[in-house]
Amino acid sequence: MAQVTSYDVATRAGVSQSAVSRAFSENGKVSAATRARILEAARELGYQPNLLARSLITGRTNMVAVLASQTTGRYYPEVVQYLADALDRGGKKMLLFFTDGRIERVDEVLNEVSRFQVDGIITSTQFAPDRRELIRGLKTPMVLFNRQDPVDEFKSVTCDQNRGAAALTSALLNAGRRRIAILGGSPDNYVARHRLYGSIDALGSAHVGTVDGDFSYECGIARARELWALQPDAIMCMNDSMAMGVMDGLSDLGVQTPTDVWVTGFDGTASGRLKRYDLTTLIQPLDDMVSLTCSALDALMNGADCTSQVLQGQLHVGRSAPL
Repeated sequence: MAQVTSYDVATRAGVSQSAVSRAFSENGKVSAATRARILEAARELGYQPNLLARSLITGRTNMVAVLASQTTGRYYPEVVQYLADALDRGGKKMLLFFTDGRIERVDEVLNEVSRFQVDGIITSTQFAPDRRELIRGLKTPMVLFNRQDPVDEFKSVTCDQNRGAAALTSALLNAGRRRIAILGGSPDNYVARHRLYGSIDALGSAHVGTVDGDFSYECGIARARELWALQPDAIMCMNDSMAMGVMDGLSDLGVQTPTDVWVTGFDGTASGRLKRYDLTTLIQPLDDMVSLTCSALDALMNGADCTSQVLQGQLHVGRSAPL
């Protein structure tokens, strides 16, 4: 069976082919009555517009590249899903690229992105300063998600990691915790680094030690014994995945949460809300962060300006640390 074309739709609707093209264009100028007639003809014929042909006319592909770290994709899948849904509602499709943070891999990803002729980029990966020229060379609007550019050349939408960690720390201190250990993340990770700064600054003499982590559940299990050796009355984990791993690792050692020690996370992931964990955590406002990110990218794609945004998280008290 031959593929239905715009010519067939135009013939059925009694209009020109250019009117069909305008009817399927976001900003196409065509009367409401004509558009309705064209859409009805397209429905009857089973016509679907050719996206490639449309992109040649409009100069846009309606594709947005989302660059995520392996940590984001594996341990925080809500971020990827929220972005995909928001872009879809805006008539755009997401192309997902993963980078593990290595410079050579960042270069590979940026080169891959350039080949797809995307209209915009959303990245949750922090780029090294010496990669600015490479990014500029793409000549593609870009917004940083939950990362900040120190000089604000590239606009961003972030949760205040430092302030959120400080608020969680203060809540523990106000609840009488006096020996608090920290399970951190990679020092190369923007989020981990700023959460750690906020925690340590607020802890003062209550800080009994920091153990390095990598944001994974498996890391939480593996570090549980080392953390318990610090004899803490609370353990602050720099994300929910590690907090869940710590709770399970402590349980294997016969240490119960929260009877023997309190455990907190950071993110507000769906898995952390499971009854088995019921984490006390700092919830990031993902809905608002994603919405503002997409709005900022739309503005840049349309030649308008936008400002970077910093949002505040919300403390959630669960069973793991009954503040």
